[in-house]
Amino acid sequence: MTRTGRTRLSRVLERAFLFLGLLGVLAWAGSEAVSAIWQDWGGWVLDREVAGKTVNIADYLADRGDALKQRMEEWIGAAAPRRATATVQPRSVTPPTLSKRAPFIGPDGLVGRVTIPRLSLSAIVREGTSGKTLSIAAGHIPGTAFPGPSGNTAIAGHRDTLFRGLKDIKNGDVIDFETLQGQFEYEVESTEIVTPKDVEVLNPGPHPQLTLVTCYPFYYVGNAPKRFIVKARLMSEAQPEPGVIREVALQAQRPAPPKPSQPLVERNHGPRKLSFTIPVHHSRQLTPGISLGITDANVEGGGVYGWMWLMPDRRTIWLHDRGIDDPLIFSSGPGGERAELTITKIGEESVSGYVVLPEQKPEQQ
Repeated sequence: MTRTGRTRLSRVLERAFLFLGLLGVLAWAGSEAVSAIWQDWGGWVLDREVAGKTVNIADYLADRGDALKQRMEEWIGAAAPRRATATVQPRSVTPPTLSKRAPFIGPDGLVGRVTIPRLSLSAIVREGTSGKTLSIAAGHIPGTAFPGPSGNTAIAGHRDTLFRGLKDIKNGDVIDFETLQGQFEYEVESTEIVTPKDVEVLNPGPHPQLTLVTCYPFYYVGNAPKRFIVKARLMSEAQPEPGVIREVALQAQRPAPPKPSQPLVERNHGPRKLSFTIPVHHSRQLTPGISLGITDANVEGGGVYGWMWLMPDRRTIWLHDRGIDDPLIFSSGPGGERAELTITKIGEESVSGYVVLPEQKPEQQ
């Protein structure tokens, strides 16, 4: 190849690589923009829900348009006197009630907002940890508790986006978790690095806690091999303003729910039977690999709402108006053996029942 030919080829390659680089930058910028828009939308929805206001696209665009207009006026100094306009009477709005099926989950799977003031970190939290969810928000890990006086609330987020600031977190840092049910304050107690198989970090501890999970190392090309874990302990719980969230106010007047009883395991020959009693709005691990959460109990209608979290396949089974003595058949264990969940009692404060599991082989016990 002549020198002229090599020069032309070099130019073509340079332009091709430049084009590919621009495409990569545009793709990254688009991903960041989508995430930022969803974060802004989630924060706006949370603020509106807490204030008891309606949620719709038109109001969101109007609010953001007004905010943008105000910023532009401040930037160009166009604070000229405005012409008087007729006063528009606000519409009569009836504050929405929370869903009784999942009081901690709002519109579009919204759970709340996690803020770490010292790190200037703020992330909207949605239910689930699918790739779609984690691309626009942090995700509440199904099978773990919701914020409150008991359990371990686990939140996952990407290390290169919303949870990037966790690399600088320290013991004693304060984490605020604002939800539709109230605001909860946690204090960081420890951090650790584990493997993806160390799922015991999601188990509840002796105190109510918040667990933040992200990939590690923070600066790593490709799928990171380990997980960075932040453990924080519940310090205080602030209830919403009276009348803002009516169901919360009613629940705050109720006596503390009874402590869950320890499972009774019958080890006779044949399938194993594990009995349980779980307070409403709480979750617990019934046996390694199976967790059960109760989000609501309809005493009059005789129905239970909640979920089951199955490991190691990370599968969620939702309970929708599950009645008494209405067995739920599901597969459990490495071989997909038949298992059964049955509700036997539904109370205002707790739900009781049992799970029938396949007989364990001697080497598994």
